[in-house]
Amino acid sequence: MPASLNQFLSIFDQATIQRSYDYVQQIDTKTITLADSHSRVIMSAKIAGGHYYTTTIIYDIQRDSLVNTRCSCPVGLNCKHGAALAQLFYEDYLDEFLDNLLNNVIQISQFRKNTNTATQTPTDKQALHWLNEFKRTLENTPTPPKEKAKQFIYVLKQQIKLTVDVLKVKRNKAEEITESKTYAQFDNIISHKIAIPKHERLLFSQIYSYAQTNKNYDYYSSALNITHIPLAYFKNLMESGDCYWQNHQHSQPLTWSSSRYKLNFEWQYDSSQQHEKLVAVLTDETNSAITPKNFHILYTEPLAYLDLELFTVGEIDSDYQASLIHSLLAMPLIPKSLMSQVNEALQIHPLTKTLPTANSIQEIPSVYGDLTPVLCFGGFTRLDEMMFNQEQSIAEVYFDYAGGRIKANATKDYFFGKHNGATIRQYRDIPQEQQRFLQLKKLIPSLQWANKHQAFKHFAQQQSPALVYATINDWIHHLIPTNQIEALGWQVEHLEDSHFNLQQAHNIELSLKDSTSQQGWFDVGATIQDQQGNTFNLVELLAQLIKRHPAIIEPKNIDQLNDNGFFSIALDQNQPDLAIAIKDIKPILRYLGRLFEQDSQSIDRYEAAELLDLQHHLGMPWHSPERLTQFAQKLKQSYQQQLPTPQGFHGELRPYQQQGLGWLQFLRETEHGGILADDMGLGKTAQTLAHILLEKQAGHLAQKPALIIAPTSLMYNWLREAEKFTPDLKVLILQGHNRHHDFDNIPQYDIVLSTYPLLARDEEVLQKHQYHLLILDEAQNIKNPRAKASQVVRQLDATHRLCLTGTPMENHLGELWSLFYFLMPGFLASQEVFNKKYRHPIEKQGDNQLRQKLVNRIKPFMLRRLKVDVAKELPAKTTIEVNIDMSEAQSKLYEAVRATVQENIRQIIAEKGFKRSQIQILEALLKLRQVCCHPSLLKLEDISSSKANSAKLEQLLAMVTEMVEEGRKILIFSKFTGMLQLIEDNLKSQGIDFVKLTGQTKKREEVITAFQSGQVPVFLISLKAGGVGLNLTAADTVIHYDPWWNPAVENQATDRAHRLGQDKPVFVYKLIVGGSIEEKILALQERKAELAAGILSEDRGVDVKFGTDDLAALFEPLPV
Repeated sequence: MPASLNQFLSIFDQATIQRSYDYVQQIDTKTITLADSHSRVIMSAKIAGGHYYTTTIIYDIQRDSLVNTRCSCPVGLNCKHGAALAQLFYEDYLDEFLDNLLNNVIQISQFRKNTNTATQTPTDKQALHWLNEFKRTLENTPTPPKEKAKQFIYVLKQQIKLTVDVLKVKRNKAEEITESKTYAQFDNIISHKIAIPKHERLLFSQIYSYAQTNKNYDYYSSALNITHIPLAYFKNLMESGDCYWQNHQHSQPLTWSSSRYKLNFEWQYDSSQQHEKLVAVLTDETNSAITPKNFHILYTEPLAYLDLELFTVGEIDSDYQASLIHSLLAMPLIPKSLMSQVNEALQIHPLTKTLPTANSIQEIPSVYGDLTPVLCFGGFTRLDEMMFNQEQSIAEVYFDYAGGRIKANATKDYFFGKHNGATIRQYRDIPQEQQRFLQLKKLIPSLQWANKHQAFKHFAQQQSPALVYATINDWIHHLIPTNQIEALGWQVEHLEDSHFNLQQAHNIELSLKDSTSQQGWFDVGATIQDQQGNTFNLVELLAQLIKRHPAIIEPKNIDQLNDNGFFSIALDQNQPDLAIAIKDIKPILRYLGRLFEQDSQSIDRYEAAELLDLQHHLGMPWHSPERLTQFAQKLKQSYQQQLPTPQGFHGELRPYQQQGLGWLQFLRETEHGGILADDMGLGKTAQTLAHILLEKQAGHLAQKPALIIAPTSLMYNWLREAEKFTPDLKVLILQGHNRHHDFDNIPQYDIVLSTYPLLARDEEVLQKHQYHLLILDEAQNIKNPRAKASQVVRQLDATHRLCLTGTPMENHLGELWSLFYFLMPGFLASQEVFNKKYRHPIEKQGDNQLRQKLVNRIKPFMLRRLKVDVAKELPAKTTIEVNIDMSEAQSKLYEAVRATVQENIRQIIAEKGFKRSQIQILEALLKLRQVCCHPSLLKLEDISSSKANSAKLEQLLAMVTEMVEEGRKILIFSKFTGMLQLIEDNLKSQGIDFVKLTGQTKKREEVITAFQSGQVPVFLISLKAGGVGLNLTAADTVIHYDPWWNPAVENQATDRAHRLGQDKPVFVYKLIVGGSIEEKILALQERKAELAAGILSEDRGVDVKFGTDDLAALFEPLPV
């Protein structure tokens, strides 16, 4: 056996052992079970704690130690309950099992070392255990001290409150008090630390417990407050013989008397006959009045009396509550001038209405007469705010009589008031009050008593029975412009917080005036007048309104405004609020609200021109300078000018191209830059060349040529087009190693052609010259404003700037800003301001109002026509999605790659964040796209091109073979040059002729000519090298082998075939692996197309929102 209990409990920590001592006695011995299994003893029992817990300990006999404990408590293992049960086992059971082991007898032989060897039953064991515990209890229980009687006395006092002091006293042998001292250590009495007889302790406990309910924790007092103590407790105190009045040395113990008195009240005048007060009147059991000499009423519940002549205390009967009598007895003398108010207060409450009427009230004369109804707004701010949410508001109804004013629905048929300086009893004309209210209700249909409103019934009953409510619009329409309520004979009053102290506003005027702070800018102004003709600054008033209610300018909230309603705007303190009709102000909030919430209402001439164009929406004209009106008119006519084909232009411009030429001339005349954003294939090059020809004929190109920057692949396309349409223009191509020979000759040419890659190299040379026109073809190349090419073109000295692109915005609005930053720096503000003002609200929040504002701003400076709108003769284009299922092996590879890269990306994003993980994300997505195209693109060691299988490649070869047999001319686009190589190998093996164009192709013209002339049926093209600038109208079929993120890039590639000059229907095939990342790319394409449509097209009714949730969708597994 272990040497000590501590050794035996060694599996528990010391803190657990300390906490377990109190739980040994909590073990339910009736639930103890004991079992031995081989060399182990298992003991279980229920132990009381916060709940009953089942606890088990396991003792290993061979190891002579505890090996495990379990418990149903929250701790579970080695808890305080286990330690308690282990202590019990050690003390009462352990020896028994050790002896059993020595004797090899499976029986219970003894429970403790000093017990006999007789076999004992479970009942014996429980009895023995109880005996041991009982002995411990006796040993630990101290012997109580001998009780001493009459150690405490109680001294009553009453001023405002009834209190009792507890005094500890010493007595002599004759039980006389010899010493006394205030005692406040009340806990000693409650906790039995002081020995006193049980009945004395019970008496103190009653007094003390009640006093605790009256205790004021703000200050300390040794006296116990027993005001309104139950009379039964108080009687016990009197019958103890230990209670005195005020001072035990000058008093004798109070005793309880069985005599009872009745208490009533009567009014008594003072000697001046100008004041009255209520006084108490006592009667005995024979109903005879008594006038005791030294008599006090004690504030118990019910009341008690103290007769100091006899030192007796008894009960008082009364019809009033003790607390109320307490207050009535404290009444001071009431002057006659206030008596009517006191009488009203007493009569209105059921507890006091039975009190007698004051003498002076009985002398007041009665008056009858006519009334004036009064409707008062304000004074109930909290209730009004609650009702305003339901578009309702409250008022209070009064009636004015000769004797004063009374609230509607008052309970009494008269009230006391003043008339000619004298107090009168004014009787009400209740039928007339009811009739006048019914007249008002007939005028205002929604009018109701507030205490009838289900939601506000309780509040109204507490506040005032005279409250009424009606809809806000009903109140307003009957108060302004004509006060119909006053016309009905009612008097209308407004407190300071009234919502309806209104005057209707009219005569709104809008103005645009020259700004005094910025040249070329304008200040937006608006004024409004009140009924007296006073003029107010409406901009400031609306700015205050929007500041208090910023959500009011949200389009959905504006739509919900009731046209029949009003806005209330506070003016100076002494003036009624200005009520502005919502129907008048609604269009101003819709179109100018965002401007009014800004710190400044100064705008540039472009925004001012937009506002002038809104006159028909606002429903009122602008007062503006004539030059602003002319400028706005010129911007409005930017698309309307149509110029004939210039002389010297070989060919005939179509009508829409003549319109485009007129627009280009408008830009030059008004000194603006612009974006010619016609759909691919509509002849942007021809329109631009016609524009340059007109500029040459006007003498504008002398020593200042037109510099055109374009992709390298389009250099000779520009040259050919210029030679074809405008042979009179001298063209210089700055390209190749020998281009430096022509640098000095730049001013001698009409057109100078260079490429984006050469900008950085030739920056210094190009900056030495001046250019009449700076034209960027495929201007999306400067969509990144920080790119070197973007920086160089912005620094070139050009009088006019122009962008040509079918996709001015491919991914986000920041690309559009970059183009205008080149064309007209500052036109769309700084990038930071643009992002905050336009990009983020439009892209992330789908703000259609801001999108429309942006469209209106750029509209004069961006011309975009779609094929479907202007080139009706163009053959149809049919787009077909071909869905392909991967083979089983390819699907397994896809899933393995997807799961791996998805987990990698999650870890990278967790470490670096989403924005800093873009490169890794794109690399992961690239691998999935490559698996869809052909597994060998992954370049994995265990996959070779000969063994890899691609369902998409097999589908493509089957389609091409059939199409070639049908005589179709096919363009095949892929982002991956490695994929084009695989296609090329398979075409060769099947004997199908083809040409290929990638970034590595040297003789571009030869391969283009071979296809266009019909020498080969198939043209393999990399998306990057041949997606723009090519004219491949010989093709009637376009196959996109793999989808690209940007739909505009794919559309540009398609339009190599579907363009002007095409005379055959064009079929576009998109090969898509079902359920894969390629399907997700198509969904993303649709969203990007919506964003572009929202800015560039006429149909802008789409909501666009961006987020980072796309990533999870892209990594979704293949459907099962």
